[in-house]
Amino acid sequence: MRLFILRHGRAEPYQAMDASRALVPTGRDDVRLVVERQRDKMPALTDVWVSPYVRARQSAEIARAALELPESCEHITDLIVPEARIDTLIAELYRSGLESVLLVSHQPLVSTLLDTLCGASEAHHMKTASLAALELDVVAADMGRLLWIEHP
Repeated sequence: MRLFILRHGRAEPYQAMDASRALVPTGRDDVRLVVERQRDKMPALTDVWVSPYVRARQSAEIARAALELPESCEHITDLIVPEARIDTLIAELYRSGLESVLLVSHQPLVSTLLDTLCGASEAHHMKTASLAALELDVVAADMGRLLWIEHP
């Protein structure tokens, strides 16, 4: 599997309803620029899994437009909300049988997922609008190889 992980762009300050925070203009621009810079390294992308939070959905929309992907490839899922369980997400990715997927999510999930899949020998910090690519022969802990990581 080729796994791409995108942390949402910069969003409005924290609010009582965290899920409703929207991207700020610079957050939108950062997502678009990062995805456009890496577009040629993301061939054959077929699925986009997106957190239901507003800022993640907005980031996914920007990424899909930059990658010229149809809206039908987007799947909104609670598997990648900030507090989601990594083991459940990994199991679902394994069961999916997908060749290529983009996850659009949040901290701490995105960095923890990278550490779990690639080994925690070095921390993988994902800034807002960071995009990472992994290759996995088997979707399981310590089985991923980080191909690249792009920060805004």
